[in-house]
Amino acid sequence: MRAAAPFSLPVLLGFLALGSVVAPGPVLADAPIHLQPSSGTFTEPLGIQPWQPKTEAPADATGQLTGLQEPQPEAQTATEGQQAEPQEPDPEVQRAAARQASVDDLLAIYRRIDGLLDVEVTLEDRILELSGTALSQEDRVRAAELAERVPDVVWVDNRITVETDLRRRLAPIMDRLGEKAERALRFIPSLLVGLILIGGSFVAAYFAGRWIFPSRKGEQGPFHRNLLRQALRGAIGLTGILLALELMDATALVGAVLGAAGVFGIAVGFAFRDIVENYLSGVLLSLRQPFAPSDHVELGGHEGRIVRLTGRETILMTLDGNHVRVPNATVFKSVMTNFTRNPRRRFVVSVGIAPDEAIRPALDAGQATLEGLPGVLETPPVSARVQALGDSTVELRFSGWVDQTQADFLKVRSGALKAVKERFEADGIQTPPPEYGVRILGGGEVRPADGGRAAPTESTPPARPDRPAAAGTPTELDTPTDSTARTPPADPSPADISPDTTIEEEIEREIRESDEEDLLQR
Repeated sequence: MRAAAPFSLPVLLGFLALGSVVAPGPVLADAPIHLQPSSGTFTEPLGIQPWQPKTEAPADATGQLTGLQEPQPEAQTATEGQQAEPQEPDPEVQRAAARQASVDDLLAIYRRIDGLLDVEVTLEDRILELSGTALSQEDRVRAAELAERVPDVVWVDNRITVETDLRRRLAPIMDRLGEKAERALRFIPSLLVGLILIGGSFVAAYFAGRWIFPSRKGEQGPFHRNLLRQALRGAIGLTGILLALELMDATALVGAVLGAAGVFGIAVGFAFRDIVENYLSGVLLSLRQPFAPSDHVELGGHEGRIVRLTGRETILMTLDGNHVRVPNATVFKSVMTNFTRNPRRRFVVSVGIAPDEAIRPALDAGQATLEGLPGVLETPPVSARVQALGDSTVELRFSGWVDQTQADFLKVRSGALKAVKERFEADGIQTPPPEYGVRILGGGEVRPADGGRAAPTESTPPARPDRPAAAGTPTELDTPTDSTARTPPADPSPADISPDTTIEEEIEREIRESDEEDLLQR
């Protein structure tokens, strides 16, 4: 730039300010600038053309401008349209970005594994290289397995080494122990309150059971009261446990415990099926009460008196004084005969007489004998009937009733047998033992000396031997020299028919001395 004439500094500054405001566009370096020297005002410089917008010339391959040209509106519009079209991303760039994102996620996972220390991941040419240390071989293998999940990786070079320094191996373990100890210390107050709540619920359950369902000596149905008492205590105790678990934020444990209890219950049910069956049978028997203590029963092929009913078995004392334990399942399923439930019991006496004896007198004699026997009830009356006709005897059957609370059944029956036998002997009614007649059939033939056939000889069967004398009938050998008939001796003392309480006394002693449970009403 060259000056046409000298000028003052204020004029120059004003010119520069005016040029920056009016003509912000580029100024050609070759345009000369002329200033008036005296007036301080601008004149139109020689050779300066009016400013118009210019566009940069396109650059060549070297990046240099090739020249300046006036912009064309059509070309400018086409260029803007080309720039507005979206360009498709490079697939290789996308895959590289995905691999890098997977590597970042892998590093985040490694940082959360306590067994991996200072693990670094390098991805180069789709080959993943792992370096660092691991506390165990399992952690090293686990790191390689996680790295193999990175997409578009052809090889994993696992250079992780197993740490052998004891302090570094123990450091994560000590950290975990410290965290657990800290959590345990924070949990101790809740645990103490929960234990106090559980203990208080059990104490309250115990006293509530005693207060609502008290035990009374000699009460009827003690098992039912005890069952209700246990149910109440269980409900109160379970409520306390649930509240304690809620306080300790361990309610999720209830579902796990119930599930495990269900599976365990099924397994136990199959393994201890007999025990469970006996226990359930004991519960049902205690509810039904088919017998009472000291009842004379016959069940499962065993006869005796009831001692007690436990949760698993029924204890009998046989008439010989022996203890018999019958499983409750057998008692529940078998046919049971209770001889004590009805105090009146019928006894039967069977006697056989000779076939040639008159039946009616024998029946009347036996019936009259039982009617006058001590211990035999008048009502129902004594009955007498013919039971069967045998080969050598006629069987007569007499029956009477005994009140077992006043007389012993076995003693009365024994006295009836003895009295009927003595009455038949006194009346001359024969009661012979069984007789069997044997007839020998056979024949012979005499053959003459000349070989001719001899006529057969008749063979007569042997005569039937005379019937032996019946018992009580005198014979020549039994007849005394004074020709007097023998009579049975009279019983010097009356028979004792009082109830036998020996077994009952043994049962009472057994109950006093044993602490075993009893589910029977007393």
